[in-house]
Amino acid sequence: MEDSRQSLAILLMTTCCLGTCGWAPRGWNSYDSMDGYSTMLNESSVLQIAAAQRSQLLYYGYDHLVLDAGWFWNITASAPHLDDFGRPLPDPERFPSSKGTNGLEILARQVHDKGLKFGVWFLRGIPVQAVKDKLRVYGTQYTADQIALPATQCSWDNMNYGINTSHPAAMYYYRSITDMFSSWGVDFVKADCFYGGEIHKDEVALFSQAISRTTRTMTLSYSPGNGANVITAQWLVDNGYADMYRITADTWDSWTGASGIAKQFPAAAAHAKLIGAGDTYPDLDLLPLGHLGHLSGVHSPPRSTRLTTVEQRTAMTLWCMARSPLMFGGKLPTDDLTLGLLTHKELLRLHEFSMGNRQVYQAGDAVVWHAVSTKPVTFVEHYVAFFNLAVDHSLTVAVNFTDLGLPSGELYSVIDAWDSSNLGLYKDTFSATVYARGSGLYRVIKDLTPFS
Repeated sequence: MEDSRQSLAILLMTTCCLGTCGWAPRGWNSYDSMDGYSTMLNESSVLQIAAAQRSQLLYYGYDHLVLDAGWFWNITASAPHLDDFGRPLPDPERFPSSKGTNGLEILARQVHDKGLKFGVWFLRGIPVQAVKDKLRVYGTQYTADQIALPATQCSWDNMNYGINTSHPAAMYYYRSITDMFSSWGVDFVKADCFYGGEIHKDEVALFSQAISRTTRTMTLSYSPGNGANVITAQWLVDNGYADMYRITADTWDSWTGASGIAKQFPAAAAHAKLIGAGDTYPDLDLLPLGHLGHLSGVHSPPRSTRLTTVEQRTAMTLWCMARSPLMFGGKLPTDDLTLGLLTHKELLRLHEFSMGNRQVYQAGDAVVWHAVSTKPVTFVEHYVAFFNLAVDHSLTVAVNFTDLGLPSGELYSVIDAWDSSNLGLYKDTFSATVYARGSGLYRVIKDLTPFS
């Protein structure tokens, strides 16, 4: 049974590669549970993750395995591991198959053999060390110091300098990066500090063009670090520069604060008009579920998510209603509760087969979202999500059916999408009590005959 399910998942992945998938990417990312600048992230641990991902998540479309920041860090030297052309290479102590000229090619092949796609993180610019050493830019006689712009260094990561895109070697450097990734078999690139509050449009354009000209199809994900907004997101979409793009700062396992779940709601609402535009997707960041944390630093200690079960359901409901990429940040294999959230049939159906996803209104702490299902062909089905952003008290949340585009005076069946219970027939309006920090997801259907 497991083999047949995994074969189906691999077929689904192939179909998505042909551009007929129609929903945001899903997968696993190392950042939340494996410090890439430590021994936590290594070849053995990645292969263990890949095996668990194939077993637990691949069938449900979670087919990307992404190595986030630090895969190139030489722990012994406490510096990035670079080739002779200033390009990042995996740390050979942690990734022994990379020795010689292999790079991540062998590891990527092993990940592919499990039916998964392989991704890596890349920081805008050229390494400071390459500039100091005046390393040659691949394919040119120019050196790194001739194309570097120290003044445009990423504000939160001093490993790289920005690049002077007017220099003829700038294009060659970014192309040498994307060509190297392509030769390794990389399917997904998380490009950081290119856009957001400190957007560098010239470097975005150059890197996106470098990705598009490779011989391999690679999903391009832009991550801002800070300051993402609708204007820059619209610019990315209009120019076809990204497949997905972060619209928030890093998201972690808290309800409040700059990295909390509550902060995602205004960003999701503001970017709703861009969901699926040009087959691109606003990204609410990794799902901070399951076992998270680093051994040291600001993201320590290792722990089970600090989100309550109610808050976890709220996060999953918002991510799916907003059709955000579903990138799981927790350790694999994961526990039954987390697995149940990530693989919930109705949530994934909403994520895959819905349109017109939008916030209907926010009144104080009450938030209502709506989407129309694209799956039924003989009747119209609507999704309605209720959210209560209050920290410490329940709310009664309501919606008028006319606000969903439904005619007044008619009866509609309302079904709880989480447990499939039929809540009865309602006319003109529906309301429900929602716990603090909680949510509800409902299907609103005119005719229940197909389900009888």
